[in-house]
Amino acid sequence: MAVEIKKIVQGDQDAFRILYNQYNVAMYNTCLRMLGHEEDATDALQETFIKVFQNIGKLENEALLAAWIKRICVNTCLQILEKKKKIRWEDIDHSPVLLNLNDESEIVDEEAHELNMRRLQEAILQLPEKYRVVLTMYAVEDYSHEEIGKSLGIATATSRSQYMRAKQKLYELLKKNENYVRPLEILHPGA
Repeated sequence: MAVEIKKIVQGDQDAFRILYNQYNVAMYNTCLRMLGHEEDATDALQETFIKVFQNIGKLENEALLAAWIKRICVNTCLQILEKKKKIRWEDIDHSPVLLNLNDESEIVDEEAHELNMRRLQEAILQLPEKYRVVLTMYAVEDYSHEEIGKSLGIATATSRSQYMRAKQKLYELLKKNENYVRPLEILHPGA
């Protein structure tokens, strides 16, 4: 069922419910990946849709609705993280980040792949916030390092460094579980 923005602007609760049902799961997953806690993710999701509801009349191009909602969601998560003031960004240093994915075998088994994805999600939630936020924005939400740097007030090189460190930390977390088949090739390998 298509979302009718005009009806939402006019206050039609059914139209807003359709919009919410269409996007809430994806936005909740984004919130959870960025914030790392279910309670925070639920709060961020609620704030996101309040902002969507309050500002949907300002959306000029309905074709951009999904991207507009995602941008509001990510910005809401960043505001929550800023309020917590827990993230300390590290500047890039000259220590190497070692990651070898060349000897991994192909995933054929869908069940194993699903299990691996759950383990990857669990490992992402174990990352320090500074790693998790950059990794989520870059690898999952498809922001560039330049956009991440601007959004977080950090250097582009710091974003790249945090992303590489996040990948390394994920690799280490996943390597602890010997049943994990292919730890990181789904993430942008050439960051």
